Amino acid sequence: MRVKKFISPQPYNYNTKITIQIGDINYGGHVGNERYLLFAQETRMRFLKTLGLSEVNFGPYGLILAEAGIEYLAELFQGDEITISIAIDNITRASFDCYYSIEKNQGEKTIVAAYIKTSMICYDYTERKVKSIPEDIRKKLTELNQTT
Repeated sequence: MRVKKFISPQPYNYNTKITIQIGDINYGGHVGNERYLLFAQETRMRFLKTLGLSEVNFGPYGLILAEAGIEYLAELFQGDEITISIAIDNITRASFDCYYSIEKNQGEKTIVAAYIKTSMICYDYTERKVKSIPEDIRKKLTELNQTT
C-alpha cells in the first residue's frame, strides 16, 4: 500500500475549478507533470485574492516557493474539469505550507488525481531576504485553520 505523503492535516480552506486545456497536455496524451504546479499556483493565487493578498503583495513583502512535492494518483485529460482544494498549515515565523488536492469526476464517482504540497516563504524581493510574516496576515491564516 502506497503512503499518501501530501494529504492535508487540516480541512481545506478554499477550492476552485479549472478545465484542462489542450496546452496542458503532453506527448503522452495526458496532463504534463509541470502543469500540476501551475494548477497549484493558480489555486494559491485565487485563494490569496480572497484574503486581499497576492504572491507579490503579501503585506509589504512577497512570497517565494521554497519546496514542492507532487503525488500523482490518476491521469488528467483535455476537457476534464478539476476541483483543486487548498489548506494552509505549519505556519511559522516566516513560512507556511500549502496542501492541495486535485479531484475530478469519473462517471458517478469523484477520484483524487494528485496531492501536492508547497512550502511558501515570506520574502522581501528588494532586500533579497526572508522576512517574518506580518502579524495581521499570520493571524488571518491561523484563524482560517481554527474555523474550518
